[in-house]
This record gives sequence, C-alpha cells and structure tokens, in this order.
Amino acid sequence: MGDVAHLPTAKTGAAIRKQAPVLVGNLLQLIRENKVGEEAYSGYSSCPLVTGYSKMVLAEFKYDNVRDSDPLISKFVDTSKEQYSMWLLKKYGLPLMYWNLMLRGKA
Repeated sequence: MGDVAHLPTAKTGAAIRKQAPVLVGNLLQLIRENKVGEEAYSGYSSCPLVTGYSKMVLAEFKYDNVRDSDPLISKFVDTSKEQYSMWLLKKYGLPLMYWNLMLRGKA
C-alpha cells in the first residue's frame, strides 16, 4: 500500500485508507477460498491544498484525474470550494485521524 504499491496515483494517507479495505478483502478471500478476490482500488486520493491563511480546498480524484469525493466528507462540505472548514480539517482533523485512527487500523 502507499509507496510500495507503485500505483499511478498520489501517495497519500487518503489513498492508503481506500487501498486497505480492498487489500484485506482480497487477501481474506484468498486465504478462505484459495481464489484471488475481485475487489478493486479506484485510484482515489486526496490532497489538501492550502490556498491562503485559514483557507483550503481538498483536491479529491481517482485514476485519470477524474474528480471524486469521499462520501463521508462530502455529506458535510463541498471540498472543491475554498473554505475555512477545510483548513480546520487539515489543521486538526487530519492529524487526529492519522495518528489516532489510521495508524491503529481503525479508519
């Protein structure tokens, strides 16, 4: 996953968060049924782009630079618009999610 997967997409925590369930699902099927699973990673990644003090957009995309949006985040905010809430996500939310959830296998 991430850098070692050598996938043609951004090497971000968001990408790994979407790659992990695909990898686990396919490995579990291989272990249980001796057959490779058919789940596929869409190439999703996101990059927080700070556009000014207290302003940010979240560039979300998948393979071929097709715009994509995480269903959870997009319920609350339009990530394609420059916003203070996106900056708060980068400053507080993403580090919290990374250190307390992702690294512990909870997100």
